Amino acid sequence: MRKLSRALRSGARRSGARRFGARRFGAMAAAVLVGVVLAAALAGWLVLRASLPRLDGRTAGTGVHSEVRVSRDAVGVPTITAQNRGDLAFALGYLHAQDRFFQMDLLRRAAAGELAALLGPALLPADRELRRHRFRDVAERAVASLDAPSRALLHAYANGANAGLSALRARPFEYWLLRAEPQPWRPVDTVLCAHAMFLQLQDPTGHLQLQRGLLRATLPEALWRFIEAGAPEWDAAIDGSRSEPPRIPTPEEIDLRSLGALPVAPPETSEHSADPAGSNNWAVAGSRTADGAALVANDMHLGLRVPNTWYRARLVQASADGFDEVGLTLPGTPSLIAGSNGHIAWGFTNSYGEFAKVIRLVPVPGDPDAYATVEGTQKLSYVDEIIEVKGAPSEHLKVAITPWGPVMGTDWQHRPYALDWVAHDPAAVNIKLLALEHIHSAAEALRAAGDFGMPGQNILVGDADGHIGWSIAGRLPRHSDTQPVVPQLSTDSAVGFEGWLAPAERPLVLDPAEGLLWSANARVVGGEAARRIGDDGMDRGARAAQIHADLQEAAPPLAPLTSLRVELDDRALFLERWRALLGQAIESAPDKRSAAAAQAVLARWSGHAAPNDPAFRLTVAFRHEVEARVFYMLVAPARLADREFNFEIPPSFEGPLWRLLQARPAHMLAAAYADWDTLLDEAFVASTRLPRECASEHMDLASCTWGRVNAVRIAHPLSAALPLLRGLLDMPTVGPPGAHDDMPRIQGTDFGASERFSVSPGHERDAYLHMPGGQSGHPLSPFYRAGFDAWVEGRPTALLPGPATHELVLMP
Repeated sequence: MRKLSRALRSGARRSGARRFGARRFGAMAAAVLVGVVLAAALAGWLVLRASLPRLDGRTAGTGVHSEVRVSRDAVGVPTITAQNRGDLAFALGYLHAQDRFFQMDLLRRAAAGELAALLGPALLPADRELRRHRFRDVAERAVASLDAPSRALLHAYANGANAGLSALRARPFEYWLLRAEPQPWRPVDTVLCAHAMFLQLQDPTGHLQLQRGLLRATLPEALWRFIEAGAPEWDAAIDGSRSEPPRIPTPEEIDLRSLGALPVAPPETSEHSADPAGSNNWAVAGSRTADGAALVANDMHLGLRVPNTWYRARLVQASADGFDEVGLTLPGTPSLIAGSNGHIAWGFTNSYGEFAKVIRLVPVPGDPDAYATVEGTQKLSYVDEIIEVKGAPSEHLKVAITPWGPVMGTDWQHRPYALDWVAHDPAAVNIKLLALEHIHSAAEALRAAGDFGMPGQNILVGDADGHIGWSIAGRLPRHSDTQPVVPQLSTDSAVGFEGWLAPAERPLVLDPAEGLLWSANARVVGGEAARRIGDDGMDRGARAAQIHADLQEAAPPLAPLTSLRVELDDRALFLERWRALLGQAIESAPDKRSAAAAQAVLARWSGHAAPNDPAFRLTVAFRHEVEARVFYMLVAPARLADREFNFEIPPSFEGPLWRLLQARPAHMLAAAYADWDTLLDEAFVASTRLPRECASEHMDLASCTWGRVNAVRIAHPLSAALPLLRGLLDMPTVGPPGAHDDMPRIQGTDFGASERFSVSPGHERDAYLHMPGGQSGHPLSPFYRAGFDAWVEGRPTALLPGPATHELVLMP
């Protein structure tokens, strides 16, 4: 027994020793692992730090011809001072590449359909669609067609971008994460950046025209005319013109109830529809300002991302023929996009004019490559586009080509259609926007704007002498038919566009009697001028009307801070009638319990797109549910004709929709609904279902506020794939006021004002500009988030750069 006891004690001691050894080994292993992790983190941090640009000192042998000074203020806004325009372009390219090269790279790759080569097979579907435009080929031809000074400027900018990239001690951090090397910048890539803006601001597939063609092919004329009618009660054209009110078809023209069962239910879509690419701008004549200079304001609405679309800069050419301008640049391009040169100030909004034409190819039996034209049979030609894919074999894409443009897809009859788009013409892209650097009057700026190589935009200009003007910037195509913005057949007598409008034919307004001009993506003028522009999805005029009223009611004299108050106007004037209709629907709702809850919420209506307002959210949801039911009910015969077509509700449908809700004609209601009250009750019930943002947190109707569903998340392109780095890469999630349509303060979850500014030329020190992000695209830079809080809070920050805190000198 004693031997057994001793053996057990001995075994216990040995076992304890083993446990102690195991614990010691585990602790050592953990320490080693922690050390490895820390070493890896330190190595990563050092690599990340190495890709920060140098902000101070002198750098020789950069490629400039004369000394260039680059001073930055406390938030990183540079002032570039050079002796000639080439060196100025070089230095701007240098800064763009050091602060934003990955952004520039994504822009050129998106336009060229080359994303999969950097980001992998997941981007192949996007590349297939984008590559059909063959923008790299268009850009090559565009550069070749430029005059020698323009080509030299593009080369100077590209040389600067490559020098700036090479001067970094490590490649930009995104390329380390992607295990890729950045490719050099070329002059053609600057043109591709312009093409990327065409893709954002215009319809690259002709979808709206196809929808109009399908509706005209399947609905009675009275019905499609009614659906396409506008909303004249919201018209806000600068010439005072009004569109015709929608005429409800008679029972003899269309009786939906007699058609029997129809697919009336709206399709399952996301809870928030896609936001339009739009903007606000206005100009105030000197007669309404204190100093006699015009006042110009602009906030361009785009998708919000990290880094921001724009890059702030002051560009100074210190020579006898020089200039001094300040505002916004687009990384990848060498010019100021919007701002002031001390003599004029200018800004843009998207015009949504007709810049593309869908051409349906009439087939020739027995030959799939043949199509009929008025001049006889023609055949498709083909180009083999090779799409490189990271980590996978390259893919060959066969792109069919017609004299009008590439084949983009098939129509509702499964026949191919081509797209005649101005963006496919090398003559539509150039760098003539640079002319604004030397222009001193609004009239001269409007004359020059027609030659700018950019997507067709409403340009508003004001000058230091108080003159203001509006026109369309970018080349306007001449329409060849009497039915604009609908598909043509390849057999039509005149197909596609017929060249460009002459300067004398371009619409223009200079010095209106009221002393005010404004645009907000809606129709700006009427009559022949409107026909020459065309309408390829213009917004209804509610936002423009509210801006105009704000300016009229503003206490004189108007100043930049007046503009800021207008830009931040989040009053829900457009939704007031919908709030009243919701109140009526609540009163007649069969479910009294849910009606009582909704009534309590509606009583909290603030009249604003306020983050803490549940009534605004409920009203938005109710309007969406009603609109979807009415629209998809009216287009039901077209849905039967093509069950795969993705219909979109045009903004102008508000006019026909409200006309029906006021008149409530029985023959315009499908048999699925007993009466209009039944449709409204169904929409009300649907609007009380909580969206996922609130349902996931088990909220009720009263706690589900607008801020819950409209929280703004501005993310870096790579953060979704790197969730552990989101806190480092993304901007903070915030809930500012504003909504995604029909008020000046446009704000969606990832869409809104990409900048806001207002300036009187010659008085730049009184002006403001802010953006939803900082100058740098580097998360360790002190400039990464600089200015974000001011944008959220609507605080003005100076347009002009502040005192220099850093200075870099580029030497020959």
